[in-house]
Amino acid sequence: MHFRIILCAAVSAGLTTACATLPPPAPPVLEYARQDCDAAPDLTTAISLTPAKESHVHRVSTVMSGETACLTRDGGTSPYVVYALPADHEDKTLIVGGVLEAFRIFAPAITLLDAQGQVTRTFPAEEFLYRGSVYSVQFRPRATEAYILVDVDRARVGVGYDAINVGTNTTTISTGYYASNITTGTENHSSRTFSWAGTVLVTVNDSDTEEKPTDPA
Repeated sequence: MHFRIILCAAVSAGLTTACATLPPPAPPVLEYARQDCDAAPDLTTAISLTPAKESHVHRVSTVMSGETACLTRDGGTSPYVVYALPADHEDKTLIVGGVLEAFRIFAPAITLLDAQGQVTRTFPAEEFLYRGSVYSVQFRPRATEAYILVDVDRARVGVGYDAINVGTNTTTISTGYYASNITTGTENHSSRTFSWAGTVLVTVNDSDTEEKPTDPA
């Protein structure tokens, strides 16, 4: 089965329509063979999770692919990304994981590191949940933690995830004398596979958005 997404925009007061065809949704990637990988995560490439201005919710996403930097760990290799925790993370709660795309989910393994890159925490499988459209863990950083390392849970690649989204549709019927509402149920079945490639999403929830004073020089 082939899918195409077509976006159209009206031009000249609706008389002309311009259309662009987007690529189909990406399939899951079930094999990974990179060998030119780092022996340890490169902390100098860490993506900052500190927003330009304090906000209640700050999101950062990264597309993981065969072109992403890779890491050798636990006898195998995988793509990886490193995020730098916000400097004032005492009032922050973070959600980190793989986004549910049309056909795939990035299979995340998440590790917290200290400023020297040493492991402070890992998250077992039972701590991962489907939080909205993200297969993720939720945590509050500790004082000794500085980075989030996201690579691949190789044991999960190829595992399927089936979902049923249940909704309702209400129709109003009028005879001219009275009106009645008829509500029917709808089900949308979807199936995805955990993948080497996909999208990582980090959501930073801030319970205190007051700007922090800086120390005088």
